[in-house]
Amino acid sequence: MKDLKQHSKLLKPAVLALAIIAVFASASFTPLEPAMVVVIDAGHGGKDPGNLGTGRYSLTEKDVTLDVSNKLAAYIREKMPDVKVILTRKDDSFPKLSSRVKIANNAEADVFISIHCDAFATASASGCGTYVMGMHKSEQSLNSAMRENASIYKEDNYEEDYAGFDPNDPDTYIALSLRQNVFLDNSLQLGSMIQNQFRERVGRKDRGVRQAGYYVISFTSMPSVLVELGFLTNPEEEDFLHGEKGRDYMASALFRAFRDYRDLQNPEHRPNVINEEGNVKENLESKTTQSSENVIFRIQIATSPTELEKTDPIFRGLQNVDMYLSSGQFKYTTGLFGIAEEAHARKNELRKQGFKGAFVAAFIDGKRVPMSSVSSENSTNE
Repeated sequence: MKDLKQHSKLLKPAVLALAIIAVFASASFTPLEPAMVVVIDAGHGGKDPGNLGTGRYSLTEKDVTLDVSNKLAAYIREKMPDVKVILTRKDDSFPKLSSRVKIANNAEADVFISIHCDAFATASASGCGTYVMGMHKSEQSLNSAMRENASIYKEDNYEEDYAGFDPNDPDTYIALSLRQNVFLDNSLQLGSMIQNQFRERVGRKDRGVRQAGYYVISFTSMPSVLVELGFLTNPEEEDFLHGEKGRDYMASALFRAFRDYRDLQNPEHRPNVINEEGNVKENLESKTTQSSENVIFRIQIATSPTELEKTDPIFRGLQNVDMYLSSGQFKYTTGLFGIAEEAHARKNELRKQGFKGAFVAAFIDGKRVPMSSVSSENSTNE
């Protein structure tokens, strides 16, 4: 009996040690919250092949978009493990347009990227373009949106799923024009980064960032872009996009643009730079460089291609709404703060009230400046 008691006394520390090890082991495997969630949407699929190009290849738009989407997802997962990647389709399936939107919204994604290939009646049409939601500014943008949205007609029960949405009615797109405006700034920012990569790193013709009423970027509740990789109706671009190297280049360009966008939104992830002397030089964007007693902070809540009344329903009865013009867009803010922490607290309140795209913007002498350029005593990261 005495031996049993002694054995029991020796056993207790061992059991306690094992318990502690188990706690730390389980803690080490507890998944961390992702720094960002991105949904990648390969356009078309299954019974919807998308555009058929020149007909010289058996691969169609749906095949090119799927391959580039999977490559982009692989790049992000390998290089940015803190980012959660969700694909709307991983194979030759045909998710409804409404299902693609639902996947992104249910995931509360931070970014939505829909990948497509363009087509035109004239074989000479060429180049890469990126679309963000907004009032269509040209007949070409409207026609492009109508063509892509026509995928709705390939879905079963589309009359019920898209009640009130007619892809062939221009008036439908007017009703959509304000849905994504709270995310328009960030959508335009990402779109510009994508086009820059296509132009500078892959050497593709730049068709710019445009606004159009594509369904999948109209009903998502986050910054969203629809990317046209090139024209499959152009023999030269079709050859490029059907080649493994071409698709690799385009996926890599999309990855670099998304990486730059993520780093801009989350400066703490931006890597340091090693100079020629081998010393670590902190990235300039992660350090503040300007200081001014005149710096103020506002919360941006909306962006619109047309001027809005302060009583517009989109402001939800919010008082003290101000407007400023930038890049041809009307941008609306609320609040006036001398300390960034107070502005961020108000931003969080507004997001809970439905202004999900609200963010803090800095102004010096009435002009907007990058948050990263404001002195550290006045600013914090988003």
